[in-house]
Amino acid sequence: MIVERDLADRVVQVVGDLACLEHVVVVGSPADLPVIPGVVTHRWDDLLDAPADELAAGCRPSDLATFVYTGGTTGPSKGCMLSHNYHAALARQVGICWERTPDDVVWTPLPLFHFNALTTAVLGALVFGGRSAIYRRFSVSGFWPEMNRVEATITSTLGTMAYLLAHDIDRPEMPRSGGAQANQTLRLMGAAPLPVEVDRVIRERFGIQTFSGAYGVTEASLVSWQPPGTVNRPNAAGVINEQYFDTRIFDDGDREVPRGQDGEIVLRPKRPHVMFEGYWGRPEATVEASRNWWYHTGDVGRIDTDGYLYFIDRKADYLRRRGENISSFEIEAVLMSHGALADVAVHAVPSDLTEDDLKLTATVKENVHITEEELFGWCVDELPYFALPRYIELRDELPRSPVGRVLKRQLRDEGVTAGTWDAEAAGVAYEKR
Repeated sequence: MIVERDLADRVVQVVGDLACLEHVVVVGSPADLPVIPGVVTHRWDDLLDAPADELAAGCRPSDLATFVYTGGTTGPSKGCMLSHNYHAALARQVGICWERTPDDVVWTPLPLFHFNALTTAVLGALVFGGRSAIYRRFSVSGFWPEMNRVEATITSTLGTMAYLLAHDIDRPEMPRSGGAQANQTLRLMGAAPLPVEVDRVIRERFGIQTFSGAYGVTEASLVSWQPPGTVNRPNAAGVINEQYFDTRIFDDGDREVPRGQDGEIVLRPKRPHVMFEGYWGRPEATVEASRNWWYHTGDVGRIDTDGYLYFIDRKADYLRRRGENISSFEIEAVLMSHGALADVAVHAVPSDLTEDDLKLTATVKENVHITEEELFGWCVDELPYFALPRYIELRDELPRSPVGRVLKRQLRDEGVTAGTWDAEAAGVAYEKR
């Protein structure tokens, strides 16, 4: 086990339950190592000085490397058993899309239990060379000074971080054309999802390229990608990665639908050990996800006639209101263009008329004031009638998983709370102004 010095006390709490644990490596430890009964403790720095032949792992590409847990947005997190080859293959795929070279410096604020940082910052540098800078937290005000300090050429972030950077237009210290704090080294920002408007602002305002033309899940990546020479289409997630996967769109009966129609994204590997090896301790979940010998992602999407993949929504988040199918993902993209909202989640609540009613749960930017009725009035002008939220709740924060994804299942379970505003009870007009 490898552990930070500040967290070594947690090892003490569990060591008695881990009969196979023999060695604990402590990172950032002072002269005195913590006393952990029953194991041999080592300093990380001492191991770095050890001869290479003493550290040889003797692993095969098919051997398990990590258990990376799914986001847990639609149910309990599952541990994906991932091989060494999967990690190396994904790092290589991303590096190809980024045209990564040994001269690049990749910066990320994401935690290493997040597959993004693990493959781009750590393994990417091992595969392609170059350097990586791993920051402990994301800060809008500190972002550009940090880029310039480490001389970053590529940053690997999340779509929400790119949104905050693109819309933080009132800070004079943010880089603009000829500004004192202008971008000095950054050439590419990787972030997904990236709405078209945010993509445009990032490119034009900061003078850098963006990479969001990709889709993948912890169980399999990259299912679609944007290799050099391809240009992503608006709202698409790149082109199908035919080198590594056979990707199709199925209906609920596992029948393939024609190009251009919505359905569940399913896939099979074309190469060995480029997908997960199953869910740890959950064989029934592995079998369920792999029915008819296709891995079922649980995501709704479509593939157009040119092979571009479009993510529509999670099947669990896809809702139906008064005869119309609604993508919460697409509605959220519209709502984030409002300007006053810091974060937003669109989800279903039970309807008295069967099917679903739509609820909007959001947080508001600091020092911004907006009422539920004002937000609803804006929605009337910007959304189709069938996609208007009956319920709106403004909160201080949204519930999130350990990897930062909004827990919509929790919001669905909470339903209409005491703090929820009801458009029908308020008697507001549904007509466009």
